[in-house]
Amino acid sequence: FADLVEATFECFGSLPVAALSYPWLTKDHPDPRGANLARVARALKALLTSRCIPRLGVFWDFGSLHQHPDPPNGVLRTEEQNALFKQGLGCLGTLYSHKYTRVLRLTSFPDGHKAEEQAEGTNVAKYFDRGWCFTEQSWAGLTKAGHLSLDLGKMRGGKEYDWDSLTDDCTQDGGRRPPLLPSAFAAELEKKSFTNGKDDKPLVKRLYEAAFEEQFGKATELFYEDLGWGDAE
Repeated sequence: FADLVEATFECFGSLPVAALSYPWLTKDHPDPRGANLARVARALKALLTSRCIPRLGVFWDFGSLHQHPDPPNGVLRTEEQNALFKQGLGCLGTLYSHKYTRVLRLTSFPDGHKAEEQAEGTNVAKYFDRGWCFTEQSWAGLTKAGHLSLDLGKMRGGKEYDWDSLTDDCTQDGGRRPPLLPSAFAAELEKKSFTNGKDDKPLVKRLYEAAFEEQFGKATELFYEDLGWGDAE
């Protein structure tokens, strides 16, 4: 704990922790060709050029939470793994909404991905139309400074990035909305797509409200800068 507190101040108000927000590409595997992994690796390489980020731990749901090993063949999580999975889900609100964590948002599909070619039952909705992505983006938009929520969908092909250029490109033209009240969030969530909507929708409503109350309940300063907001926002 002491190391994390020290790291927060050393890194100008950020923790060496990042959470990835992205749409799964297939029903059983989020990134079967490693295309998203390559994009994330490119962004991480740029972030690590900052002297304030000597290391960075990344939360990636597929590797960080127990998944069903082989659903098509009926191989599911064990009871113990399922308990840990549910415990992990309960922590997501804090992880994505924490004032000092980074959120890396893959808001576009990788080159070559075609939604119409996916197997039946696959959620083919785009990032902004998916329930979990919308929730993660909304968490990230609560009390973080602007440079801690990056839209990796804005990265340009062939460009060599460092921390400054990545931050500039991935926060350009706004893209981040002002915080949503829990009631407004719940209303918008009804329009979003879930693979397991019956179970996930009420869960994320509860998690969002808890994160909203947690972050704004302890906020003493809000730092929203260069986000392209106008009078309406």
